[in-house]
Amino acid sequence: MRTILIGIDDTDNPTSPGTGRLARNLCAELTKRGMKSLGVTRHQFLFDRAIPYTSHNSGACIAVESKNGIRAVDFAFDFVACVSAPGSDPGVCMAFSDDVTKEVFDFGQAAQKKILPIEKSFKLANGSGIKLRGLGGNCLGVIGALASVGLRSEGNDGRFIDMPGLRELPRRVNAQTYNEIGIEIQYKTNCHQPDHTDVYDTLGWVRPRLINGKPVLIVVWSEKENAWIPIDRKKSKPSQHSTKSSV
Repeated sequence: MRTILIGIDDTDNPTSPGTGRLARNLCAELTKRGMKSLGVTRHQFLFDRAIPYTSHNSGACIAVESKNGIRAVDFAFDFVACVSAPGSDPGVCMAFSDDVTKEVFDFGQAAQKKILPIEKSFKLANGSGIKLRGLGGNCLGVIGALASVGLRSEGNDGRFIDMPGLRELPRRVNAQTYNEIGIEIQYKTNCHQPDHTDVYDTLGWVRPRLINGKPVLIVVWSEKENAWIPIDRKKSKPSQHSTKSSV
């Protein structure tokens, strides 16, 4: 089986669910159709008032394993087009992970540092044999969709907003619980050394980082909770200044 990456961006408006929700719903549909989910990751791009984003300027990338080739996920274009919010500018990108070139990864990194023209997205995708489509509005979501695929393919950017078992975790777990759903634990150095009897407090929000192609949860010991807790915590949304896209 080969891994297929599906990048999505700019599917929401200020009052609709975000792109991350849509990506999770699409991932669920992919698994219903017999594909194996490797999780959904969120990728952060440049904050700049010249970029028309809704709240965070981030894209999402779904990874699935499929036996039936990339045509098996073509329905995702219609899926995203049908459920994207009014006023959004959705874009979707599809590629086999091992076909994503360094140039596409470089494009993803560039999207985190500067404003990129939409024309460059299509030119790069066409030259790399990647499927890239704008599905409404001015189609600016293709920039984040392509960038998300590039960053996910390299395996060292973003965080998991969904993977099998992630959102069903109870508040307090043990190391084996994380291991069973494929999350690797990384301990931030402090005076407490990990022990097999230790408790892990999820704080109700676990979003592992994508490191070396794997979901990795970095934890630190909390005397208050008497448990290991994630160093990445849920943040409040920044004030919305525009009417465009993200997770």
